[in-house]
Amino acid sequence: MMMVLTSAVLASPLEEKKLQSEEQLVQSRFVPLFASITEELSTRQAHYLMDPSAYQLFLDTNVRSLWDTSSTTSALIGKARFLGLESSDRQALVAAVDNTLVRYAFEGLERYGGQAFEVVDVAVNKSATMGWVQVLMESPIIPDLHLDLLIKRTSNGDWSAVDIRTKGITYVAVKKHEFRRIIEQQGVAALIDSLKRKNSDYFRDICAKAPATLKGKAPC
Repeated sequence: MMMVLTSAVLASPLEEKKLQSEEQLVQSRFVPLFASITEELSTRQAHYLMDPSAYQLFLDTNVRSLWDTSSTTSALIGKARFLGLESSDRQALVAAVDNTLVRYAFEGLERYGGQAFEVVDVAVNKSATMGWVQVLMESPIIPDLHLDLLIKRTSNGDWSAVDIRTKGITYVAVKKHEFRRIIEQQGVAALIDSLKRKNSDYFRDICAKAPATLKGKAPC
């Protein structure tokens, strides 16, 4: 069940109006996103499997701008450690995590089986800084499933996803121990190299099956 972030008793009608406005803003950003994902995957999966660059373009155009990878990376390794990294290491790690999330999207494309995604609820906290977007995934082959996106209000006033929860478990909760262990035992460079290697191996394999004309086009 989705975490309830809204307060049962708001301090004033003005705060209630502000909260409703923020929830409407969240709806306007994420409802079209999941409608687009459903439409694209249901009608163009075969095309995207044959043309990775076309799927990459769809992700770049519609998905990546709504995910705050920097905040996700910070949560994965811990805020203090993240802020303590050298600027070059921090940028390299965020880029590696960003490409990892893209890899997950490609892996999801391969496993897609006709699911439909619909935003069914939005919850924003009283200070309008954090919230959840609950997404219903309806599948023709498995029981329906709820996915919860943890969202954050960015400095420019937009809302972006920073984590995802399935069956009560978030991505950050699952991966943070591995990320932090690698840093503690081998250093941040080892974590960056590990992520880059996994991503490179994956995209090399899928691009090997794609037409040669795609060479040089992301992700190939």
